[in-house]
Amino acid sequence: MGDQIWSRDPATGAFDLADYKGLGAPPPACNPFDLATLVGARVSIEAKDGIAGPVALYPGTFKFSPLTGKALQEPRTADREVWLPPFGADGAAADAPQGLRLSNTHLALRPTLTPESPPDHQMPMPPAGHCQFLVGAFGTCDSRLIAVDPAQGQLYHWLPNSERWQALRPSGTQALAPSALGEEAWGLAVEDAQRAARVFLPTDAGLAIVFINLIGRTCEVKTVGTRCLGAPMLWQGAVCVPMLDNDGRLGIHAFDPESNELRRIEGLAIDAAETAWVRPLADCRRIVWMASQGQLLVDREGDGATPRAVFLPWPTGLAPCLDMGSPYLSRTGNLWQQCVRAEGDAAQFVFVQLGLAEPELRPASSPRLSTGASCFQLDTRLRLAPWFEPDECMPPEADEVIFPLMESTSASTVLCVRVPHTRAVDGLLASSETCTATFELQGGEQDVQFWMARMSRPWATRPFVYAGHLYLHHPDKRRLAGWRIEP
Repeated sequence: MGDQIWSRDPATGAFDLADYKGLGAPPPACNPFDLATLVGARVSIEAKDGIAGPVALYPGTFKFSPLTGKALQEPRTADREVWLPPFGADGAAADAPQGLRLSNTHLALRPTLTPESPPDHQMPMPPAGHCQFLVGAFGTCDSRLIAVDPAQGQLYHWLPNSERWQALRPSGTQALAPSALGEEAWGLAVEDAQRAARVFLPTDAGLAIVFINLIGRTCEVKTVGTRCLGAPMLWQGAVCVPMLDNDGRLGIHAFDPESNELRRIEGLAIDAAETAWVRPLADCRRIVWMASQGQLLVDREGDGATPRAVFLPWPTGLAPCLDMGSPYLSRTGNLWQQCVRAEGDAAQFVFVQLGLAEPELRPASSPRLSTGASCFQLDTRLRLAPWFEPDECMPPEADEVIFPLMESTSASTVLCVRVPHTRAVDGLLASSETCTATFELQGGEQDVQFWMARMSRPWATRPFVYAGHLYLHHPDKRRLAGWRIEP
């Protein structure tokens, strides 16, 4: 039946899926409703159809039951969402900057919500507590939710009808290795989360090419290279990632998904193996990994087609503020990193243009938190306000901080969390005290405060969108809370 093979039991007349697009058959105990949307099958609960069980599945091209002759319902229209952690970019616009806290996913909540409103939906947490969340169809008919536990090297598939998590078991000889990258450093790369099944994950054993099989509920892992020191980035057709070379130094390597070849990008060999590199940023001109020592850069020198790798130390006297959100994307398309410039006993906040050996510097009146497109300015008591350009000023102090978690470019809204606090910035970010946080969606027709919860480090909350809901993940909570997204 097209790209599917179905078998029919001559004794009972029951139909079973034998193969879907070369991915094989589903496991014997598979819930038929979990399978139906993945393959576009038709479902019948007629007693005469359910000879082999209470539910019968038929190929999607069957309009009538071969046993009863009754019309079968159309296959349920499946969701076709994509969410790439940590901030939901789908990589659809190749010329748009990647790696910022920006998503083109529409974020809008009903204005009647209050901090006391119960979530619209809740689901259990994955078996592991510190997960990232990936949504894609991976060559099937339905987008599904995958939880990635980098520290344990585990993948879990959410079964929406069974309402439970199922581990994706390795189908080959290799299992997914763990990754020691921190939460601000970890990331993944995907060619096409709808049609392709390959995901590129950083691990301590090398770059893992993971084939996700939602039909068989398995994953096939192939690992290339050596320990990944940073997250991968898909750039100009190749997956680029910093690795620990055999000589103990850092090199940037490029994996070609078409030829399956891994090669080292020339021009860089530095003793920075123990440096903590945050998630990369990229545009059509370059990739940038940042750390306290400087920037790792991949670009194409001059008009040449061969990429090069270079290391750019920060200008003398400058220290980057890597825990203050994303770099700022200016209207001219340049990326600016917030830094502190020491001047004797005083310090000044400045924005430094990324990717240049001799960058331009722009002073800032106070520190800011950023999603990439919007800056939230703080005064000495951590007061913030959105929608300010880096050179603008803002007034009065308050006794709370508003952390921007991510921004929706399609809805012009920003997901934020309000945290009561009046101390210094570094003291707040270093604190693990439990506090009462209020989550808010700013922008649109009006700001909506929709959840209040007690937790430690609320700014580490990981949002994701799945099945038309905005979910918030925090390891302190026992369930994933979700709110319905309005059109």
